[in-house]
Amino acid sequence: MLGTDPAIHWRDALSARLMQAMFPAMFRLQYSSPDVQFATKKIAKPSRITIPTRHGKVRALLYAPTPEDVTAALASGRRPPVHLITHGGAFIIRVPRQEDNIARYLASEIGCHVVIPDYDTAPKVRFPISEQQTYDVFRWIHENGHVHGWDGERVSVGGPSAGGKFALNVAQQAIDDGGYRPVAVSSEFGAADLVRDDSLRMSAKPNPVVPPAMMGLVRRTYFKGVDPSDPLASPARYARLAELPPTLIMTAEYDTLRHEMNDLAADLASKGVAVTHREFAGVDHGFTHTKPVEVAREAITLLGEHLQKAYA
Repeated sequence: MLGTDPAIHWRDALSARLMQAMFPAMFRLQYSSPDVQFATKKIAKPSRITIPTRHGKVRALLYAPTPEDVTAALASGRRPPVHLITHGGAFIIRVPRQEDNIARYLASEIGCHVVIPDYDTAPKVRFPISEQQTYDVFRWIHENGHVHGWDGERVSVGGPSAGGKFALNVAQQAIDDGGYRPVAVSSEFGAADLVRDDSLRMSAKPNPVVPPAMMGLVRRTYFKGVDPSDPLASPARYARLAELPPTLIMTAEYDTLRHEMNDLAADLASKGVAVTHREFAGVDHGFTHTKPVEVAREAITLLGEHLQKAYA
């Protein structure tokens, strides 16, 4: 059953369902060009696995490196590392395969496994369900490397858009738990500060990908009734940011979310975090999945370099 959180007004729930229904077609038209597939090796079709969380089982896609790269890693004395991608989608969309080009590139060029969970979203659930599910998936990855053949001590996390926030949330929860922490975090055109008024999310582009209307729907659905200053809702407000692992933040000139992420990058740097920050000119939200090809390639290559350094 689809289900709807009872706190979400039926009109907003309907708007979210319409957005979910429309996204697959938009993805095929705008964000799935073969021109942004940069893997140089043949990566097998992802397998489908199920991961337990405190909020029920979550389905996930699992990409594996080539058998030759797995053999080479084992010969060096270590299993391949693994990267958790918390996919984007405005806290509403549930299409893990949108990260296919990223997953294939990392499996091919970095030789890591990639897990992309299909976490629950609005209007079925509200905050903090997705944050907790993605953290539970991270813990499961860490604890089950011996079963699936990856190195549970070399686990990274990253994601675009809403997933960029969830990636930061995974690191937060790991820090607060005092347990295993990711070796690296990435946030591509992510979100980090719900306290910031939406009128401050400006763009020189007349019709940006993330307009105020979308932010309004997000607030009325997934974050309905939430205190925006809660650090799990707004990781930029987290008191222990200085403890984050090496962090990559990529933003876009025309993205309405770039201001809060640029501010977060500067704050992390001032706190001594090993942060890499790059703003890409002339592009909007979603630049790792669409043309211009040169920007997508540069951004995805930068992500690979960030993870490779962390896995070394």
